[in-house]
Amino acid sequence: MCERVERKMSKRKALSFDEKREKMLEIFTETSEFFTLKELEKIAPKRKGIVSQTVKEVLQSLVDDDMVSSDKCGVQTVFWCLPSESVQKKRARLSKLDETIAAKAAALEKMTAEQELLAKGREQSDTRDAVIQELEVKRQHVADMRAQLGQFAACDPETFAEMKSGLEVCVEAVNRWVDNISTLRSFANNTMGVSNEEFNSAFDLPADLDYVELEAL
Repeated sequence: MCERVERKMSKRKALSFDEKREKMLEIFTETSEFFTLKELEKIAPKRKGIVSQTVKEVLQSLVDDDMVSSDKCGVQTVFWCLPSESVQKKRARLSKLDETIAAKAAALEKMTAEQELLAKGREQSDTRDAVIQELEVKRQHVADMRAQLGQFAACDPETFAEMKSGLEVCVEAVNRWVDNISTLRSFANNTMGVSNEEFNSAFDLPADLDYVELEAL
């Protein structure tokens, strides 16, 4: 007997989610009764072959789509859908779907018209190809001109002022180093008797090392 039951269960076709929704709705419309979730979890598997673990999800989808009504009754939530309500809700849902389809159709028609309008004058032709090629040449010419202008940026008064300011900072830094070297060289002369030539040779310094003047640059 157990083997026959197993065979029967194995042959039972699994219901899709939409089929579960239809069968769940049949429970309400066929009985015109009010049910709690626990009652439906017991009834749905026996009457309609809906797995009890999926009853809550299927029921909630019907409530979300306004195909099943629900209300709080004490500590429990009651669900119902009278035949007359079912027809009205299906009509309302169908009307809403029709509106959505009409809106999408209108949007598609508008987009098609805009696409056709934009396509005018863009048909493939020798003239169009020549215009596009000429446009690319002019774009390249503009890019070349900008590059040439960049080469003359140093002649710009503001750019020159910035360069001069930076040069002044560099000159000040060089002169500080020359001053420090001169101080060290004098110290070596006075305390260790190292001549200027020996000092310069030891540190690979030029003999004509001197302060830099900005006017000389």
